Amino acid sequence: MVDVVVIGAGVVGCAVARWAALFGREVVVLERGSGGVDGQSARNSGVMHAGHYYDEQTRPLKARLCARGNGLLREFCLAHGVTHARCGKLMVAVDAADEAALEMYLARARTNGVTAHLVGGEEAREMEPGVVARRALWLPDSGVVEPTSLARALEADAVAAGALVVRGAEVAGARAARGGFVLEARRAGGEVESLAAGWVVNCAGLWADDVARLIDPACRERIDPMRGEAAWFRRGARPGLDVARMNVYPTPRRVRLPGGEYWTVGVHLTPTLLPAGPEGGAARLSDVVSVGPLNFAARGKGDLAGEHRPMEEFRAQVAGYFPQLRAADLRPYQVGVQARLAGRQDWHVAADPNHRRWINLLGIDSPGLTSCLALAEHVGGMLAA
Repeated sequence: MVDVVVIGAGVVGCAVARWAALFGREVVVLERGSGGVDGQSARNSGVMHAGHYYDEQTRPLKARLCARGNGLLREFCLAHGVTHARCGKLMVAVDAADEAALEMYLARARTNGVTAHLVGGEEAREMEPGVVARRALWLPDSGVVEPTSLARALEADAVAAGALVVRGAEVAGARAARGGFVLEARRAGGEVESLAAGWVVNCAGLWADDVARLIDPACRERIDPMRGEAAWFRRGARPGLDVARMNVYPTPRRVRLPGGEYWTVGVHLTPTLLPAGPEGGAARLSDVVSVGPLNFAARGKGDLAGEHRPMEEFRAQVAGYFPQLRAADLRPYQVGVQARLAGRQDWHVAADPNHRRWINLLGIDSPGLTSCLALAEHVGGMLAA
């Protein structure tokens, strides 16, 4: 019997596996995909969030773990040569309602222990010459990380600590057994193998609700998938486009999906990174700037194909704070699907109600990448209980 089986080899799954292996647990990671890094771990902007969005009343896990995760992630990237940059973030206000929102998020930042400063419109323009704002919230600890490099580094560290990662192994069945569980893993060729586990940590991302129902068919939690599209433009391609030396965000916006209405961070500008030098670690910004995500209900968990929304829709979303951008400057970039949890704003990290050794991580949407190491620490405490 394996001590701990982690289902899912994304950044969160590998972070959990790494934590458990570093503390002497025997760990096997089962990943349904047979290729490299995919899913939410690859198809996202790579922003390292500071932790100012979330309040203890409605999103307590995000409030506690994002700021903690930001610091742990920077330390990990520096120690393991992961391409990243601590470039900061400006959250901009373009009208009176936005200004009131900045005050609220400043208060949340202080409550969560996040460094944040209100700056005037002129100071914001000095920081980002192309940005138009009445005021802005400056978050120096925000940044950007190359997500696939992070995922590979977490997996490599987990393996170095003794974890075994098995790809092309979709968990298709589960039952409780003496001392733990028996999992049925379907391999890429169709054959099914059994694996006994003392503990199971379900980090299956978009499919985590399906996995949760393998052990508890009555589980009512449901992933409400949200498609996010991004475009890009080239900084300096013409006058007026010298922008996004840092993350530039509007105040949060709402999006309606079949399972409910959710807060999102809005369509923002994010710098992309050039590969780090041989020494690794901190990286230089490229001249490619991401614009997104434009969010709407996904047609399913695998909704990655099809045409992008018109570039004019991306331009219109940022026109209030970046009016120089034209639709003709933009090109389609990437598409991702986020694992929103129906009817919830926060993550669900809890043991199955009937099996305390089966831990579900459901709805791990943003800021899951930023918080992956803090989530692993949190789950590690549950494993040790």
